[in-house]
Amino acid sequence: MVVVGRNVSHPWMPTPDLEAHARRRGIPVRSQKELLDPPPVDFVISYMYRNRVTASTRALARRAALNFHAGPLPEFGGWAFYNVAILEERREYGCTCHYMEDAFDAGDLLRVRRFPINPAQETAESLERRSQEEMIQLFLEFCALAESGSELPREAQDPARMRYLDRAGFEALKRIPEGADGAIIDRHARAFWAPPYGLAYLEGAGGRVEVVPACVKEALAREFHRADLDRLFMAAGLELER
Repeated sequence: MVVVGRNVSHPWMPTPDLEAHARRRGIPVRSQKELLDPPPVDFVISYMYRNRVTASTRALARRAALNFHAGPLPEFGGWAFYNVAILEERREYGCTCHYMEDAFDAGDLLRVRRFPINPAQETAESLERRSQEEMIQLFLEFCALAESGSELPREAQDPARMRYLDRAGFEALKRIPEGADGAIIDRHARAFWAPPYGLAYLEGAGGRVEVVPACVKEALAREFHRADLDRLFMAAGLELER
């Protein structure tokens, strides 16, 4: 086994990261450029990897080169999968394991794991968290299937349902339409609530104003004030009875 790719370092990300976990277990970590004359492997797996997996890397797989995508294909390819699901008020979401080819998110499907959601309550952050938990289960399902030796399922994506949104289209969706009512503003705000990344915004003569969803403001208020009485009693040298 070789882990390919380097984690992007952010000060807000938890440590140790996946790269550190791999190294602790003696698993080599390489970039694609560092894969010099590697031996063939059973599977090449891309898991939330943002870069293109080259044809030469995919060709190393004896059985399959697969990508795990945190949206249901064929309808949610590209960048804005969490966001569009909320904007379109979808009641079902999912994650996908598919065969890789040159075009992003376009290969045949191995398996799609779908689950119900409440679009009136989800934010991009909450849907991402839920989807990552579901995708780990999808990966475990794939591992069991691979270890069984059974033939891997394969189904072509329906071209009529395929959709891919690039990064430019994703960024354009963050702009809240002029004249939007409160419900539309809140939906856009929830659809792009994924700090520290840029939020949905209103644009006027004074520039951009990012919008925080009402549900997030309420959750933050509860967290900020959770220990108010403890702090006051502590400042007074008293202990709060519980």
